[in-house]
Amino acid sequence: MSRVPPRPSRRAPSLTRRAVLAGALGAGTAGALAACSGGGGGTTPQNTLNVWGGVPPESGPGALVDAFHEAHPEYTVNYTRFVNDDRGNLKLDTALQGGVDIDVYFTYATGNLALRAGSGMTLDLTDRVEADPELAEFLDTEAPKGFWQDDRLTALATTREPNMILVNLARLEAAGIELPQAWTLDEFVAAAAELTGDGTYGAYMLPDTARVSLGPNYWYTDDGGSNFADPAFGEHMALSRDLIDDGVLYPWTEILARQLEAYQQNAFVAEDFALWMTAPFSLRFLADAENYPHDFKVAAAPIPTTDVGAWNTGVFGNHIMVNPRSSKQDLAWEFVRFWILSGSEFMAPGGKIPTLQNVGTEDMLGSLLGPDAADWFDVDSFRRVLFDDDPELFVDTNLTAFPEIDLAVRQQRDLCWIGERAPVDAVDAIDRQAGAAITRYGRSS
Repeated sequence: MSRVPPRPSRRAPSLTRRAVLAGALGAGTAGALAACSGGGGGTTPQNTLNVWGGVPPESGPGALVDAFHEAHPEYTVNYTRFVNDDRGNLKLDTALQGGVDIDVYFTYATGNLALRAGSGMTLDLTDRVEADPELAEFLDTEAPKGFWQDDRLTALATTREPNMILVNLARLEAAGIELPQAWTLDEFVAAAAELTGDGTYGAYMLPDTARVSLGPNYWYTDDGGSNFADPAFGEHMALSRDLIDDGVLYPWTEILARQLEAYQQNAFVAEDFALWMTAPFSLRFLADAENYPHDFKVAAAPIPTTDVGAWNTGVFGNHIMVNPRSSKQDLAWEFVRFWILSGSEFMAPGGKIPTLQNVGTEDMLGSLLGPDAADWFDVDSFRRVLFDDDPELFVDTNLTAFPEIDLAVRQQRDLCWIGERAPVDAVDAIDRQAGAAITRYGRSS
C-alpha cells in the first residue's frame, strides 16, 4: 500500500529532536523532559500493558479496557489516568524519560506533542499502519489524521474535535437574528455587536481568523520561516483589540484576572456573553443543568469564514502513541488498533467523536447532548454543524520551536488585548521572536 505523497505546502511534515527540545528550553519548559534519577516503576509481565491517558476511566476508558479484556482474556491492561494540565503532563513526561513502564500513552496539546515526538518518545507506526487496510485513512499526508515526522507516522489521532459557535438562542431570538447556517466574519462581528448591551457582551472572543484563513502550519512559511508577517495575524490581533475596547468582546483583563480561559462555561451559562466558540467537550456542561443551571436553549453555528479561507480551526486530536522503550510493542499495537477500530463506541459517551467516524451520527448526538437533549439544545443545528457539514480539520506537522513560539504568541496577545501594546507592535514582536527561534533551531525542509 502506498502513501498519498505529501504536497509542497505548509503541511510538509518535518521535525527534529534539536528543534523541539531547543524550543522547549527557550520557553522554560525543559523541566518537563528532564530524566528521573533512578529507573522508576520497574517492569510488569509481558502479558500486561500499561496505558496512560488524560480521560477519567468512568468517561469511557474503563469500559473500553473491559471490552479489550473480554476480547483478549490472555492480556491485562492497567489504565493510569493523568490530569491533562501542566502538572499532569510534567508527571507523564518525567515518567517517560525516567524509564517508568509505560507502553501506550495519550497526548492532547500540540506543545506536548512537539516535546514528546521531538525527544524520541514515540514509536514509528508507519509500517504497521501500512499493513492494515482498516487504518488506510491515516496514510493520507495531504489531509493528515496523525502526526507525520520526517515522512514517518508517529502518532494517530483518535478523535475529531471540530470547533463551533455556541449560541444563546433566547438572546438571538430577542435580537431578531436568524440562526446562521453559514456566515462570514463580518456577519459574526455584526451579530456580536447586536447582541451586546445591558452589561453583557456579544461574544467571548473572536475565532482564530488567521487559522481560518491559512489552515495547517499557519505559523510557518512554505520554506519553514516565521509566517507572522502575513496580514491575517495583524488583522486578527487588531480586530480583537477594537472589539474588546468597544465592549463587544469580553474584557481580556477580566479573563486573565478570573482565569476564565479555564472556566468559560461558567460565564456562558451566566449569560455574560451570547456567542461562544468552543469544542464538543464543552457540551457536557450545558447538558448538566443541575451543576450548570440555565434556562435557555443552546444552538450551534459554524465557524465564520474569511475572504480567503474556511478552515474550521478544530483538529484531529487525542493522539495515541506507543513508547519506543516498551518491551511489548506488538501487544501495544493490538491495543492501539482496538482503541481506534472497536473502542470508539465506549468513548462516545464522554463526547469523543472518533477520527474514523465509526459511531453513527444519532448515537454521537445522544452521547454529546445527553438524554434530555431537546430540553437544552437545538439538536438539528448540532447535527448540521458537527456532522453534516463535514468541517475541515487538520493536524499541524511543522512544530519547529513550537513551545517558544507559543509562549511569545500568548504573551504578546495578552499585552495587546489588555491595552498595553499596539496590535502592530505585538505582532512584530511575535514575528521577531518566532524568526529567531526558527533560525536557532533549524528551519523545516
